[in-house]
Amino acid sequence: MDKQLLEGKIALVNGASRGIGEAIARGMAASGATVILTSRSLDSVSAVADSISSDGGSAVAMACHAGKMEQISDLFAQVGDKFGRLDILVNNAATNPYYGPAHGLGPDAFDKTVEVNLKGPYYMMSEAVPLMIAGGGGSIVNISSILAQIVKPGQAVYSMTK
Repeated sequence: MDKQLLEGKIALVNGASRGIGEAIARGMAASGATVILTSRSLDSVSAVADSISSDGGSAVAMACHAGKMEQISDLFAQVGDKFGRLDILVNNAATNPYYGPAHGLGPDAFDKTVEVNLKGPYYMMSEAVPLMIAGGGGSIVNISSILAQIVKPGQAVYSMTK
């Protein structure tokens, strides 16, 4: 990536403690963005942010459960206080707590999957947009899954939420 491509931009990547979210955060930081990394566990996301900073990037870790509206509101209040704006939101966090036949899925696993994979991105966007407007605009990227297009056995609720 071009090291200047995102220079001066403030980007938030949720679900950034590992995998795709971590890779996106690293790429954005390498392209000049200040990246806010979030996940449920501050320890795990702090390790990634520290590693990005050690590599010369600009990264901040903040804890936020992507399915809890109160935590999402608190997160964006912190972002507003610290940065005054947000240029990029990457909704990456997802969960899939149940693998098996749809008729065996209990209400707790169903609710958790819907909270994180469906409600979470919506709440994140609704909180991000005012900060983006204040900063003159922005971009939102919602990470999906191939399972949004096809259903595999044992993955019905995950597929419908992606």
